Amino acid sequence: MSKKGKKKEESSPEPGDDWEDWQSVVARRDLLISAWRARDELYKNLFGEPTSVTPSNYRPPPAIPSGKAKTRSPNELATDTADPGLEDQRLAIIAYGPDPVRPYWTYITAGISSPWLQGQPEEVSGFGCELMIKSPIEAQWPAQILRSMAFYLFNHAGTLSPGARIALNAPIAVNSESKLRNLVIWYADEAPDCWYQLPSGGFGVFTAIGITDDELKFAESIDEYGTWCIQQVLRQVGTGQVTNPDRESAMQNENIASITNSVTTFARQFKASSSSFEIS
Repeated sequence: MSKKGKKKEESSPEPGDDWEDWQSVVARRDLLISAWRARDELYKNLFGEPTSVTPSNYRPPPAIPSGKAKTRSPNELATDTADPGLEDQRLAIIAYGPDPVRPYWTYITAGISSPWLQGQPEEVSGFGCELMIKSPIEAQWPAQILRSMAFYLFNHAGTLSPGARIALNAPIAVNSESKLRNLVIWYADEAPDCWYQLPSGGFGVFTAIGITDDELKFAESIDEYGTWCIQQVLRQVGTGQVTNPDRESAMQNENIASITNSVTTFARQFKASSSSFEIS
């Protein structure tokens, strides 16, 4: 009976196409990790320490051990990506409780701007934004809305920018009678620079604001300045960028005629002055 020989160990990739593939995988993962850390530091500077995070295992994507290349076959290298493969880590919702500066709950995504498919820095990181919702009380619906918007972007390879209006076709809070059935996207007051840089590229911090059907109708009547106008109306009636599912429509305010007239007049004057401005 012959003596069984030892199994030949798989060698690590040698310089060449396979080695270049592996280097690309490692570079993408390193970029993903550095972007995660930079965004986390930015959030701490803007919002402070979070009150809660979902999922609870929120942390940087794991680095690829330097010795892992020795266990990779050429076929595996050809199909590998920088994605750490942790589905629940691709998007987190971070919650910040009220404080003297922000007397409301703030919920923001972390993951839409991650450079999942990038091998090097680009002008825009990931899908180019992170989204926020502000609520007067701690609630579950903000995270549900944010996840729905994020997964829509992931699945359709799109993005959202200030000015966008979104019909939810249902109350903003599930199983409620809320009259807020739409969203508008605008620049977040808490992120004054609007556009921020990660090692992988830039991204915007935008807020989603719930509005009623008649508020949406008003916004749609003001051409390209409609989203700005309805936001100014909400500010003047005391709602601002905070979304309260239980509120009544701003269009029912007793002073709404003078408020909308003032806002639309300003918008039209601004549009007229902008269109007549010429650079010499």
